[in-house]
Amino acid sequence: MDNSYYSQIVPNSHAYGSLRNFLIMYEYHSHRTDELTPEYIITGLKNTLKNEMEIKLIGEPVNAGAFFTSIKNMIEYVEKPDFNLESFIVIVGNTLKSNIDLKFKHKMNREEVYDRIDTERDYQDLKWSPRREKNNTPDESKPPAEWINYIEYHISKAKNEVYLLNDDLALAEVRKVAALAVRCLEIHGCPEREIPEDLLNGE
Repeated sequence: MDNSYYSQIVPNSHAYGSLRNFLIMYEYHSHRTDELTPEYIITGLKNTLKNEMEIKLIGEPVNAGAFFTSIKNMIEYVEKPDFNLESFIVIVGNTLKSNIDLKFKHKMNREEVYDRIDTERDYQDLKWSPRREKNNTPDESKPPAEWINYIEYHISKAKNEVYLLNDDLALAEVRKVAALAVRCLEIHGCPEREIPEDLLNGE
């Protein structure tokens, strides 16, 4: 008997990772534009919102004509009684030419993340330093390899939480990993990262 492979497709679960998806779908379905119905497009856009994506400028602003400013703006356009697919695709193209595309939202800025890691470092010092001193195993006596083992241990715990679909607990383990990396670099030093000139100049 031949091997058979099966996959489950959840109805109405489609979403978009880039506005280019619309151009690709339009070209692919050019002979069957009835498949790109307003209902299909709106469902995908709503799922894209659930995936915490937003429309953002991804380069220097370019004036390329009328463009979409948000996913909500796109949904409102498609919901119009006189919706026209061809006009919609033109505006999607203009949006991309304006250096605007779908991107994941950032829940925190870098400074906020650093602050959380700093608090984790305070917690680590309060919890572990007295015990390490009492056992005569201070952090300063540990080589980089031992810190890497600690980091790998918490990465394995994060993987387990991912498997159990516990994203918040997985992220808590990532926070611990970041703080452990900081502690290792505090003790052993942090090699400097030099940014090449071509990257600084955007080449």
